[in-house]
Amino acid sequence: MKKNYTRIFFRYIFEFTAAGFVGWLYEVATVWIMYRYFDNRGMLHMPIIPIYSVGAFILLALLRKKRHPLFIFLFAMAVTTIFELGASYLLEFIFHEQFWTYETWYFSILDRSSLISSAIFGVLAVAYFYGLHPLSGKLSEKLPEPVCLGTGAFMAGAIATDIVISFSEHL
Repeated sequence: MKKNYTRIFFRYIFEFTAAGFVGWLYEVATVWIMYRYFDNRGMLHMPIIPIYSVGAFILLALLRKKRHPLFIFLFAMAVTTIFELGASYLLEFIFHEQFWTYETWYFSILDRSSLISSAIFGVLAVAYFYGLHPLSGKLSEKLPEPVCLGTGAFMAGAIATDIVISFSEHL
């Protein structure tokens, strides 16, 4: 069967956007619950936090086959903890700014991650593998190819533009 790269492109742009948006919702909700105020989290102007998208794609690359939800949960906890620690140091090195801290959280890991957030990431990973990823596959097959191309290109262009603008503001 010939691969349809237009549909694959749409699928991954859709998943990137959705995972980043879910990450933004999680962070906004966390701040609201803990501190009772709205904070537009993340570095971008759009309600997308790309680190969640990258984390989802790392897990997707490592877990190509569908596995038991408990395995996905535990594996994702470990991988996302390591990824979050590494990303926090890398972003601080690049931008000379610490973007997040877990200093007030229970079970904090070097104030840059937490077992609580890792467990939440594990739950989100199960939702990704059993919900979002299959949904994006079905959606990419059902939509007409020109719609996939146009929507994917528009979303990719909007996100890329926001990343360039936001990074230039932080450098």
